[in-house]
Amino acid sequence: MKKIADPSLQRQEKIKRYFQSQSDFWKEIYESDGVYAEIHRTRFATVLSWIDSLRLTTDSKVLEIGCGAGLLSVALAQRGLHVEAIDPVEDMVEQARRHATASGTAELLCVNLGDVYVLPFENNTFDLVIAIGVIPWLEEPELAVQEMARVTKSAGYLMFTTDNRARLNIALDPWLNPALVPLKQGVKNLFDRVGLRRTSLDDMRSRSHSMRFIDLTLKRFELVKTRSATLGFGPFSLLRRTVLPESLGIRIHYQLQRLADRNIPIFRSCGAHYIVLARKATSSPCVLSPGVAQSISELRKYQDNSESVEVHR
Repeated sequence: MKKIADPSLQRQEKIKRYFQSQSDFWKEIYESDGVYAEIHRTRFATVLSWIDSLRLTTDSKVLEIGCGAGLLSVALAQRGLHVEAIDPVEDMVEQARRHATASGTAELLCVNLGDVYVLPFENNTFDLVIAIGVIPWLEEPELAVQEMARVTKSAGYLMFTTDNRARLNIALDPWLNPALVPLKQGVKNLFDRVGLRRTSLDDMRSRSHSMRFIDLTLKRFELVKTRSATLGFGPFSLLRRTVLPESLGIRIHYQLQRLADRNIPIFRSCGAHYIVLARKATSSPCVLSPGVAQSISELRKYQDNSESVEVHR
């Protein structure tokens, strides 16, 4: 009998190949021009600011999942933290290792290949676990969060980001409306089957999630949310065509971000990325119990599995 490959595993392998082919892009994004790069710089600065506010001691252990070129891991090691960093893409791992060596942080930073679903660490190992731009690329985000919680110490912290389903730039472009995604994907699949198109790595897109889905996921795993925000506004488009000059787009991004940071209704919940910081309860389970498995099944009705139009990592 012919063995049929698991579609979710096929997608994860395609995503690995995508990031392998785009490794230089993700290394250079923080030094690029334009709104998209500016949003990523805003996210990077926000993550570091939140971590600094935790006042972790220099003997603290940190795990970064999906470390990419290692910019964040190096910044944490430069603060004296002991950092383990993993990424499923070999080119990313090599870039991060070179960055660690060049920055003089190799003694505090260890970088290896790794899978978020099967973390090679003991229970209750890390004071802080970080996954920035990882969740949008996963087939089973709930299981990833559960595994992250397993390796986090009691009263330790988890921080991760997701692509926000309700982000403003999507809402303002009718072509990018999430309600149309199933229809567009169905047409693509039909064309694939009849040979009118061929799926390529360029078709890889991240997936958005509602903030409610993420908050419920934290609650189900007894992770107490201590801080959250949305960030990033733009690039704005009409029928997928950018309508603002980059300089104006950047100014609008920062103006809207200030409104979001002031907790102004609507703006506080429509940034491109949803960032959460949560603390692990002392009673949080380290293994997937039948009750948690059932909770995951219930959670999925809140999950938006549609593809994002833009790539956000």
